[in-house]
This record gives sequence, C-alpha cells and structure tokens, in this order.
Amino acid sequence: MNPKITKQSNGVSPTGSASKSHQAEKPMESTDTQTGTPANTVAVTTDVPIQTPRILIPQDIHHPIEQKAYDQIDNPALIAANKFVFKSLCDFSCNIAIGCAHKCAFCYVPSTSTIKQELNLEKVPGLIPQRWSYMRGKGLHWADFEWGNYVFIRSWDEKAFLKSLRSAQRAKDRGKLSSDGNGAIMFCTTTDPYQTLVIPGNPAKSALLNAQRRSIVRRALELILTHSDLNVRILTRSPLAQEDFELFRAFGPRLLFGMSLPTMDASLSAIYEPNAPRPAAKFRTLEKAVEAGLHVYVALAPSLPDQSEEELRSTIEKIMTLNPVTLFHEPINLRAENAKRIEAKANELGRSINSAVFQTREAWREYAFNRFSLVDKICNELGVPNDILHQWPDPDLASKAGFMKMKKMQELRDMGSTFTKALREEAEYEWQNGWLPWLQYWHNPAERISAWPQASVRHQGTELSGILPLVPSDPDLSAAA
Repeated sequence: MNPKITKQSNGVSPTGSASKSHQAEKPMESTDTQTGTPANTVAVTTDVPIQTPRILIPQDIHHPIEQKAYDQIDNPALIAANKFVFKSLCDFSCNIAIGCAHKCAFCYVPSTSTIKQELNLEKVPGLIPQRWSYMRGKGLHWADFEWGNYVFIRSWDEKAFLKSLRSAQRAKDRGKLSSDGNGAIMFCTTTDPYQTLVIPGNPAKSALLNAQRRSIVRRALELILTHSDLNVRILTRSPLAQEDFELFRAFGPRLLFGMSLPTMDASLSAIYEPNAPRPAAKFRTLEKAVEAGLHVYVALAPSLPDQSEEELRSTIEKIMTLNPVTLFHEPINLRAENAKRIEAKANELGRSINSAVFQTREAWREYAFNRFSLVDKICNELGVPNDILHQWPDPDLASKAGFMKMKKMQELRDMGSTFTKALREEAEYEWQNGWLPWLQYWHNPAERISAWPQASVRHQGTELSGILPLVPSDPDLSAAA
C-alpha cells in the first residue's frame, strides 16, 4: 500500500597532553537532503492564543508560551546524496520530515538544514506561528530556538522516490560513491524516522501524521530492498523501530540498525535529549534488535561534559555487551545556538550543568580533546577492538592556531603565567607529534572506513599507538565532568 498523507490540496589517541496547503514562491533549500516546494498544505499549530496584535519578544527568547507546529507538507521524501564530512555513515540519506520532536538540545540540524528553509516555510500561510516569524525579523532564527517544536512530515510520491533510488543505484554502479559511505542510505540524518507526534486536542490529526510517518519509512525500505542492492543504515532514538524489525531482517547484512545512546543516566538524558525515550528504553530496544538477529551499532553521540569517567565507562561497558559492529563517538560541537538551548533546558529543570565548556572556543576545544582522550582510554582498558571504535573529531579541531590558543588559555588559567617561547615550542611539538597525526587519521576517508557486516572490503587501517592523557583543566570546571 502506498503511503498517503491526506487528500492534498580507527585511530587511537596520540601520546601527549591536550586537554521544516499553499504554494511557496520557490523550492526550499536543504543542506543535507531534499529540495522542493511546500504546497496545498493545511497547517495545524497548537499554542495559547496571543491576545495583543503586537507580538513582543522578551529578552529570553525561550518564550514561556510554548507553541508547536506539527503538520504535513507537499514536499516528497526522496533519496539524496548526503554531505557528511569525516563520519563514514552513508552515501545517501532519506529524511521523512523537516524538524524533529525529540528536541535534543545539542542538535546541529538547525544550523546545517532548517535555518536555511525558514523563509520558504514562512511563505506557507498558517504554517509557522506568527511569533516565530517575528523572531527572525529581529535577527533570531526560530528554526534554531524552536527546535523540537516543529515537525513537517513529507509527502509520498512513489514515482519520484523510485527515480531518486535509481539515481543512487547508478552512482554505485558507476563507482561514484564516496570511499567511506559503505554504499548506504541512511534513515535519517536530519530527523528521526521513528518519532511520535502528539497534537494536544487533536488525536485524529496526530494519528494521521504518525501513520504517514510510518508508511513513508516502511514503503521506502520495501522499495530499496526489492529495487536495489544498496545498503541501509537506520539511526533512531525510539523503540518504535521495533515495528519494522521483521522488515529489517529481510535485508540481511545490507542493513545496520543503530541508536543514539549518549548516556545511561536518565537525569542527564532529561537535559540533553528531553523528548527522546529514556536510556533504558533505548538500550532494551538494542537488546531486542540483537535478539532478532539484526546487526547493530551505537552512536555515543554526544558524550556530555557532565558525565563522570565512571558513568562514561559504565555506558560504554553496557554498549559493548551488544557486540556492536561500530561504536561511534563525538562530544558536543558548537553549532548555531545549541549551547543556549542546552542551558535553557537545564534552567527550566532547575539543574546546573558544566556550561563553562561552551563559553569560549578554547574551552570547547579543551572539552572536546578531553572527551576523545577519555573515550580512547576507556575503550583501550575495556579491550574494545580498534576497528569498532570510530571517533568523529570536528573539522574545527584540525586548526593549529586554535590548538595554540587553547594551550595559551590553559597556561594562563592553570599557572598564571604567560605563553613563553619554551611553552610554545612544547605545545607545537605536542600538536605536530600527537594530535595532528591523530586528526589526520580520522579525517582521512581512505583510512577510517566504518565496518559493515560481510562487506566486500574491510578496513584494515593504520593503528596509531599510545593513549592520550586527559586535558589539564580547572578542577572547579571538571568536577561535574
């Protein structure tokens, strides 16, 4: 049955120390996947009516009156080439919605995709709450600050989908795929394929959107299974994926099922991924996937600045009981206003977090290098094979100038001294002989290809010896981490 909306009108760390009715005027833009024009869309928004004709935006852009926009748009779900850098996840993506209800505070998607679609989404009458448009007029991106409060399920056009699938297959047949994408289509890269939408007071609309979400994913997978030999990578935070386990099994080694599991600590999860299912539910879903005979992977993404070494170790130990094909890891990267979203959620919950690591680029670098070091150390001590751990260092970390600024910051903070010539030379040696080769390994698509079950070519890779100690940091800042 065709889906239908409604009648639409390994590297190891180096040795050293571093601490988303009516027609829009033009197609929407998307950095990662689909392009198209929202048309003939009936919008449903849920909010408390604003009584005054003039909308005032308070200094705190996180307005106490939460508004949501959950709907469908006439913009088909297609397969498109992705633009990932250094992740070795996939060659293509299929995103079934614009926006995501899981509302992960750290999410980078607003900065890479939805911010670029704001203007065209606003041209659809009634789709976006008026206050949000006013925010953008004041220089604030509602697609960023309202992340998690909007989800627009795409339409289904089987003819168009099959055309995009044939295009992807041709690219593979002609040898035009990336060296590290494993010929895979990923569900999804800018949203979650198994999220649940709830519109208060409108259960019928909620049921329609959720049915549309499921039918798009399922039909797309059926067509990929029968009309191509491309691989599939599923990434979700939701146990609802279990509804398709039998379909997943039909792919055999062509499909990898994965979940994002940053922590097993539910109290931390409530801050950083507030609307996502709790860690225990995600882990049990992974266990059921293994029991169902699926090949699984886990994204420890992101590791959190508030995780102690003990909690991080416990999380990794639990993940490794699943015998994952790959364990991906990255810390939180600074994108758009995600740091403000994280702090706002913590304040809402009355919690304090280690937000100091987001205050400057130097502090963020220190935290990022620290997390990579710690994860390498823990995985080494737990005997995690090098071809299972796959680190995702942000391209910004490959800046020598940025590294030197971090070292200068550390020296001034920790020792109260200036960055002398001798200290600079020591830092340069550490960069040249430690971090630079480690970064070059993970940033080389010919080297760090993630594993795939029964892949015809398996990555052997260059092993870099040594484990990097933790980045020296202010005891007051590292207590929570």
